[in-house]
Amino acid sequence: MKVLVIAKVAHAINAAFCLSLGDDSQPTWEDAPEWQQKSAIAGVEMHLANPDATPEQSHESWLAQKVADGWVYGEVKDAEKKTHPCCRPYDELPPEQKSKDYLFRAVVHALKVLPDADEAAAAAVAVALAKVPAGQAAPSAPAGPGKIVVVYIGRKETYTDHLYGTGLSFTQGQERAMPADIARKFLRHPDMFEEGSAKALAEAPAKSDKVEDKDEDDDTTRQLAAAKKLEDENREKENRILDLKQQINIMTKDSLAEYAMTNYQQNLDKRKSVAELRQAVTGMIDQFGVV
Repeated sequence: MKVLVIAKVAHAINAAFCLSLGDDSQPTWEDAPEWQQKSAIAGVEMHLANPDATPEQSHESWLAQKVADGWVYGEVKDAEKKTHPCCRPYDELPPEQKSKDYLFRAVVHALKVLPDADEAAAAAVAVALAKVPAGQAAPSAPAGPGKIVVVYIGRKETYTDHLYGTGLSFTQGQERAMPADIARKFLRHPDMFEEGSAKALAEAPAKSDKVEDKDEDDDTTRQLAAAKKLEDENREKENRILDLKQQINIMTKDSLAEYAMTNYQQNLDKRKSVAELRQAVTGMIDQFGVV
């Protein structure tokens, strides 16, 4: 019973935290799908069984279970396709997701000593947390096809985004109309960005979108496309490296020695075990890249 109560409270706090970031997609515990409830319960049980586990270890445990269940990385969480944006190593997670892991662990350890008589009170807290406080609803998008206007209000005269991989550049006071999911990421930093007016969004389609147009106010789409292209190229490069390493793991000694000499002009000592030779060739790939 206590595990379930802790899971409900942790789920409610996670939903409230997401709401504070502009993400109102988290359902209440009662409306959450079974797989999501089981995931929260498993997380509570893991922390109770391993009180010294870090948030990173919590994520690794969650990721291992997800992978075992057939989930893969995807920009959008989709239960049918089994894709999840957090199906990646801990050090690649965005700061807000790491914060969720810290909050989850803190909730478990704070409530694990809860007397049984107080479980009803904790359950009531979970229900209260799941409700949206008055005046604190998620930021609404201005009228438009899935876009939000973002205004840069930071202290520096110019700013270029490297945190979220968009490559977008801003000058003080500049407005950019962008896809809502990207805009909400910027709006998580109220000291640097604020939501703009619907007027800018309405005017955006009327402006020229030709490549030769050098007006910085009109190049949001181009900059996002360039960042997406670079991301795709990097992902393709990573996939090639992973594919090559998988091939290395099934090569024989002779094949490994030939590969090392042909591609890296390195001699391998075939007196070593095949595992050692595979490790050596993998190290060459990491050091010199794919050639």
